Amino acid sequence: MIIEDFDYENLFKNLKIHPSEKFESETLEFKNFSDEKSLHNSKELAEEISALANTNGGIIIIGIIDSSNVINNNWISQLHGFCDVDLDTTKERIKGKLKPNIDIKLNYKKFDDKKYLCIKVPYRNDILVSTTSGKTCIREGKSSRPANPEEIENLVKALQFYDWSNTDININTTEALDSEALHDAYHDYIGRRNISESEISKSKFLESIGATKNGILNKGGLLFLGKSDYIKKYLGNFEYRFTWKKKNGELLINDVWSESLWKCIKIAKGHFFKSNNEMSLNFKGEEYTFHQLDEVAFHEAFLNALVHRDYAHDGMVSINFTGNQLKITSPGNFYGGINTENIVYHEPRHRNKALAHMLMLFQLVDRAGVGVTRIGLSSLKYGRSFPEFLENNDNIEVKMEAEYMKTEIFVITQKYPELGIVDLFILNSIYGIGHIHVAELEKRLKNITEKPWADIEVAMSEIPLKYYVEYVGTNKGLYISVTDSFKEFFLVKKSLKKTTASDKHLKLYKFLKEFQSGSNEEITSIIGHKHASQTSVFLKNSEYVKKGKTANSKWTFK
Repeated sequence: MIIEDFDYENLFKNLKIHPSEKFESETLEFKNFSDEKSLHNSKELAEEISALANTNGGIIIIGIIDSSNVINNNWISQLHGFCDVDLDTTKERIKGKLKPNIDIKLNYKKFDDKKYLCIKVPYRNDILVSTTSGKTCIREGKSSRPANPEEIENLVKALQFYDWSNTDININTTEALDSEALHDAYHDYIGRRNISESEISKSKFLESIGATKNGILNKGGLLFLGKSDYIKKYLGNFEYRFTWKKKNGELLINDVWSESLWKCIKIAKGHFFKSNNEMSLNFKGEEYTFHQLDEVAFHEAFLNALVHRDYAHDGMVSINFTGNQLKITSPGNFYGGINTENIVYHEPRHRNKALAHMLMLFQLVDRAGVGVTRIGLSSLKYGRSFPEFLENNDNIEVKMEAEYMKTEIFVITQKYPELGIVDLFILNSIYGIGHIHVAELEKRLKNITEKPWADIEVAMSEIPLKYYVEYVGTNKGLYISVTDSFKEFFLVKKSLKKTTASDKHLKLYKFLKEFQSGSNEEITSIIGHKHASQTSVFLKNSEYVKKGKTANSKWTFK
């Protein structure tokens, strides 16, 4: 619901002929009070506001009788209305029953000579809203209720400014930190920056990466460099597992450990290097050496699992390599509006902000927002499918293909390492087939980019993609097809035939993409016909467009 654009008039008209229960929702609640005093004395109203504020915000309309109290389906009697009250006084009285006293908005709506008091409740993602009596409520469908302890914990973790990793721990920093991990991390840090030990002490190093603040250790710092027994005692039992199993079921590695993240990363990478076979191929007289799995893709996926997992619960980050697939699983769900469909292009959101910042300052991870892109690129360059990002049983899973590869795609990426995700998507899509409909390509890219068509246009206009593929228009629509020079290279036996009408279809397709619709006269000018009658025949034979039924209707995509 968009509160500012809410259609009250239409709602009231419907309430004359339908039960009010039909229209209540997660964001809309009806109440009825006999007078001003009963409203001011209501504890239930404060609970409803708490529930809406903690869920998605919404509107409470005062003056609507519950449909269960209506006799003989006389629905118009639901529209009871409410008396005049001083809005400023009533607002302050209601806010006085809430902690914090959030900025609700009150106004009246008139309908059929009656007034209805409307309370607009904002959604608060920065703080929990409770009643002064101590209830923290949530909205569940059409009902509001007090949240249980587990739900309150989840609400707190979902708050925009909540950061588990930034919580201070009142323990002795020297005793809590693993001396070996601290020594290695410290020397790695100053070595990469060409800083001498006299310029920065270990305590200043900890401050500089955010592991401590004024000498006080936080949870992120303990997790990164702490002793395993201190981590278990003060944070939780966080375990890690690496499993390498052959196709025949033979178990080559099955290691479970509990350590600081610094040591954890070293152990995991050690197992990864053991299982990552070096391979070579000869393509048209040139030798290429590479590894079965891409090191960058593994690094980004594993570090993502460590940075974004839910540390409020014990659990295990597990790496499972089966020869043909690498799967990394971490406890928790997607956070901050990210989901399986937008994870590639959504603005980065960190559940553990201090920890993420710490690893970025240390340069174990690069700037926020590039990890998923790198994982995808590192798979596509082998000619493999884009990795899957799944939410499954309170875990996040990342699945990457690890065996199959398209040699020709790999060879191109060695020559042109600057190729992007959309470029590689296009090349992988035409490999062996020769062409792909632009509409189908847009569908495949919808979870990869916010603007599939715009990004396709950019890719198709630049070198090196222009060498390999081109637009081909037909009466079925616009395709991207391999050029004649590279049919053999991409193992294409039969390519799309390019006719003299191809450019006209291309111009029409791009025009409709930009303007959504066009008249016969406009399209005649765009595609270069001399007569509108030619355009009419052309459009009628084009299966991807349609025209409305009236004489003045314009042509649009089907």
